[in-house]
Amino acid sequence: MPRYRVTITTKDREAMLDLVRKHKIKVFDHGNHYSESVGYTVGAIAEPEDIETIKKAGYNVRQHEDVDEVGKARRKEVGVGDRYKKRGAF
Repeated sequence: MPRYRVTITTKDREAMLDLVRKHKIKVFDHGNHYSESVGYTVGAIAEPEDIETIKKAGYNVRQHEDVDEVGKARRKEVGVGDRYKKRGAF
């Protein structure tokens, strides 16, 4: 099941708190951010079913990358072996 990094916004502070209390969304930072023009904003990781559920509940959800795919791609960048291990005797 893919998981996505998402940005969730709403104008209602109580609705933002319900993300954790009611919808069980795991947010990045429990100190949600507020601006007059956008409202409350928080980042999270969510599965497609959760994204649809909170959209239907009235939240604005912007879906970003699949975090599992990004993780797999980044693992390919990691070297193999111990580069600090001495090779042969001196």
